[in-house]
Amino acid sequence: MRWIIFFLLSLLSSPLSAQTTDSTTSKFYKFMPNSAVLQFAGNIGMFSTGIRYVTPNKHWKGSLHYGFVPVRYAADKAIHSITIKGQYSTIHRQYSPTTQVEWLNIGLWHNYSFGRNYFSSLPRHYDDGYYYFPTAVNIGLTLGSELRYQRWGVYYELGTTDKRVINFAKSPKAVSFREIWNFGIGLVYHLKH
Repeated sequence: MRWIIFFLLSLLSSPLSAQTTDSTTSKFYKFMPNSAVLQFAGNIGMFSTGIRYVTPNKHWKGSLHYGFVPVRYAADKAIHSITIKGQYSTIHRQYSPTTQVEWLNIGLWHNYSFGRNYFSSLPRHYDDGYYYFPTAVNIGLTLGSELRYQRWGVYYELGTTDKRVINFAKSPKAVSFREIWNFGIGLVYHLKH
């Protein structure tokens, strides 16, 4: 947890140090992420943190997240995961020089969970067909919005996973449509304008 806090503090301090030199020509500035992200829930960990890159037209976003579920809320051990997320902002409005809203973000993500309880191929001690899906790999879809004021932003995401959709399709009486959805909220600090 300490290295996550150190990583985020170093990212947040980088715009200050970049402004002391010509930041537009700095190699570090060119490769620096556009923003740092903290997220609660949303199928990628109870808590997750990451970095985000944004295309120059501000419509496409790609992010890398480290997710964590404390042992208290996991089965027997804490869960650690890595997620790659891509999003497209379909309705993007600037309301003032300091305020903008992305009314509809559509996203797709791929997640990998680490640990002995998770696998990407069925272990030998399980019979064929015991698990239909690898437990370590997840794919998800999200819909959400983001509000940005100056350098800070808040967002929400409504999402689901491939396994939940398939389980709903196979047995809608056992898994209701409402149960396949998950809600996540996040905080963004924009490192670049």
